[in-house]
Amino acid sequence: MSKIFIVDDKINNVILLENILEIAGFINIWSTTDERELKEKLEKEKPDLLLLDLMMPHISGFDFLNERNDPNSNEPFYPVIILTADTIPATKKKALELGASDFLTKPYDFNEVILRVKNHLVTKFLLDQTKVQNEILEEKIKVKTSNLLVANKLAEKNEQKYKLLFEANLDSILMMYVDENGPSDFIECNPASEKNLGYSRGEILSMNIKSLLKNFEFDKYVQIRKKVLEKEKQIFQMEIKRKDDEVRIMETSVIPDELDGKPVAIVFLRDVTDQINNLAAILKQNEIFKEIAWIQSHVVRAPLARMMGIINILEEVEDLDEEVSNYLSIVTNSANELDGIVRKISSKTNEALYI
Repeated sequence: MSKIFIVDDKINNVILLENILEIAGFINIWSTTDERELKEKLEKEKPDLLLLDLMMPHISGFDFLNERNDPNSNEPFYPVIILTADTIPATKKKALELGASDFLTKPYDFNEVILRVKNHLVTKFLLDQTKVQNEILEEKIKVKTSNLLVANKLAEKNEQKYKLLFEANLDSILMMYVDENGPSDFIECNPASEKNLGYSRGEILSMNIKSLLKNFEFDKYVQIRKKVLEKEKQIFQMEIKRKDDEVRIMETSVIPDELDGKPVAIVFLRDVTDQINNLAAILKQNEIFKEIAWIQSHVVRAPLARMMGIINILEEVEDLDEEVSNYLSIVTNSANELDGIVRKISSKTNEALYI
């Protein structure tokens, strides 16, 4: 509800204006005939419109407008309509220069009062709405700016983190576009790529994955590109040819990404040649162990079993010479001991195969 203040040292003028405004439906009206009360009133609340007499005994309308124009004043805007019987152009010019919004000339015309009051209240309402919208907009801008600053700091922090990981990673890291017609030249590589592949950074960035592969298969590339477009991570092995023509087996991880609106593959290459060779050597050693175990359990024990069979037959012969019988006992014990040793060796060999 609009608040209207009326200040005029003539009570008749105040009553007349109050009656006109009340007829027009305005009820939130404060008025005084002592202009000195206005300052105290304004310290408590502000009007939406002030109707101010120009010529008053203690403080003139000019004095009030001068005070309101003080640059140190925090007075919010509200329109001021000057009430005056003075129609001299110089008076109006001075009032307008001091910030007056309009004039009502005495004696008052009913319709003119209502129209001018309504027009300035509408203007004040629109200005207030604009101010509120501006404040809301400024707050949103502050929040978004704050969020943007936080996001930028986080992005910078992440960029530094990823840059450190990129540069410190011992695996080769290569980045390339996965175009429909084939892989592009590499667009980025980490320092480890130079060491692991034997090429300089400049040489790597002038090459593509086809230059590194021992055998490039376009159908395989099409499958990899399809999964990159589907944002699917891939892990497989490839044979990579170094600058010195040595072929190394690389565990290859392909991470999908996007750069400048185009699909990108970040390729991690980890040399697993030595691991694969070591595994092959272990498997070959196991085969040898299996062969040794078979020889021990079958080839060695077969003649031993025959010897023990003959010894058993001789032990059943009656009237053996005592000395022969003693020798036979020694041979029997030795044969049994040797059989136990062979069994133990076979058992340990089998255990070693399954560790």
